[in-house]
Amino acid sequence: MRVAVVENSPLAPVGLLGAALERRGARLETVPGPEAEAHRAVLDAADFIVTLGSPKAVYDGDDWIRWQVAYLAEAVETGRPVLGICFGAQLLAAALGGSVEATGTLHAGWGEIQDAVDPVWRGPWVRWHGDHVRLPPQVEVLARADDTIQAFAYRHAVGLQFHPEAHGGCVADWIGMTPPERLRGVDTAAQLALTRAREASHEPVREALLDEVLRRCGVALPVA
Repeated sequence: MRVAVVENSPLAPVGLLGAALERRGARLETVPGPEAEAHRAVLDAADFIVTLGSPKAVYDGDDWIRWQVAYLAEAVETGRPVLGICFGAQLLAAALGGSVEATGTLHAGWGEIQDAVDPVWRGPWVRWHGDHVRLPPQVEVLARADDTIQAFAYRHAVGLQFHPEAHGGCVADWIGMTPPERLRGVDTAAQLALTRAREASHEPVREALLDEVLRRCGVALPVA
């Protein structure tokens, strides 16, 4: 099973989910999001596409962002399995005919998602986003928190606004790149320590989520 990982920023690698996919026998091929068009052959040959986070916003309108939205729209319409995480989920939302807007607030840190169709989506999960999505009616909303959609699905595509892939290194980088005034009220040291502790302790919760994502995407990856 070939998995194309679109790394839209070096600050947002596939992290813990990459290791979980490899344990299921997947072969990961990573391409940089801003150069995805040049690596289209990798995307076209993949059995599963995973597009990841970025400090960028979909509404920034860069050429590579518009290209990826169009590519994902084509992929979804032809029934290909796609997973989008954070910025990747926002790309996917735009590809489905939705929109992306700034919330005016940075949602940063761990929390449980109470409004979910199934406990597997509740987490707790780490969130780090200042944008949110609006979706067309044909898209199924799987989880919401703080008036933001946190998980959604359409055909063989799933979007996650939260970060099941994040390890301590990711969160340390996100803390470092975020202006301090946007982190007022966030105990960054505590959030980083919690992330590092949950790299191991939260593994069963991540595994259950990944199994459900793969099921919804129609991807069969047995655990090795």
